[in-house]
Amino acid sequence: MTIDDIKSLLLKIEEKPFRAKQIYRQIHKNKVNDFDLMTDLSKDLRSKLKDIASFPKMQYLKTYKSKIDSTEKYLFELDDDNIIEAVYMQYDNRSTVCISTQVGCKMGCKFCASTKNGFVRNLSAAEILEEVYTIERNKGDINNIVIMGIGEPLDNYDNLLKFINIITDEKGRNLSHRSITVSTVGLVDRIYDLANSNLDINLAVSLHYSKDKKREKFMPSAKKYKINDIIKATDYYLDKTKRRVSFEYVVIDNVNNTREDVEELKKLFFGKNVHINLIKLNPIEEFKYDKPKENTVKDFCNRLTSNGLNATIRKPMGSDIDASCGQLRNNYKR
Repeated sequence: MTIDDIKSLLLKIEEKPFRAKQIYRQIHKNKVNDFDLMTDLSKDLRSKLKDIASFPKMQYLKTYKSKIDSTEKYLFELDDDNIIEAVYMQYDNRSTVCISTQVGCKMGCKFCASTKNGFVRNLSAAEILEEVYTIERNKGDINNIVIMGIGEPLDNYDNLLKFINIITDEKGRNLSHRSITVSTVGLVDRIYDLANSNLDINLAVSLHYSKDKKREKFMPSAKKYKINDIIKATDYYLDKTKRRVSFEYVVIDNVNNTREDVEELKKLFFGKNVHINLIKLNPIEEFKYDKPKENTVKDFCNRLTSNGLNATIRKPMGSDIDASCGQLRNNYKR
């Protein structure tokens, strides 16, 4: 709930609306998720709130800690016993969490584990918030949030926007818009909506292939959302928000790193203020391709940059605990 939502709720139970700021501060600054712990409220008000409102259940089910870097992966159990995953990463003096927005995913990308068990449901805005706050209660305040976990964020658009508006509210958690990155497979209509939402957050598009025909083979959403239409939408996003868009590109050797791919990517992006973020394929059992060699990705990156494109290689994190890009999934066996 926003502060105004809480004020309306308080009026319905004949309580003073100014209490809304206290409740909101407790939840979003102090990260309290138990009305009994809000000791600046009367016992009577706390009792009333418990009767009409609740906090989402978000319990640690299991934690995996990487042996090769600082990454930690968390399995969270929800109210309905569904499970989601989130990842904590430490980079020098800044911390990042990668969070989920859905239980499962309906996008069907062949190389991604998150979609293999199908789609179950959207997370509520409250659940997405609690995902972040549960980690922050344990690790301290997070510097950056990347919405790249399980699910397609723009497929849960309304809850995503409510989450962003609340977590960036200066009266509450007050996280900077520019500390948030949303990743999408390219839901064109929602990219326009996001551009018009007055949120200058970072946008990343999972491109992965330079031509529609190849993209359609590995990404079912590409049958509806064509590359040129995605780029028109991201151009509009840049114009409206002044935020450079990143295009994520999972490198699959001899599939999407050919000479033709370099030429096609140059046609698409030369002269544009975009960033191509190269990601080494993280193998999953359902996808037959292997992780490319280090030199393969470096060579592809060099060929892109020598053609005037802005390309870098993303540092892999948490691959030994299946916490890297494309590896999150709900496959916990009780």
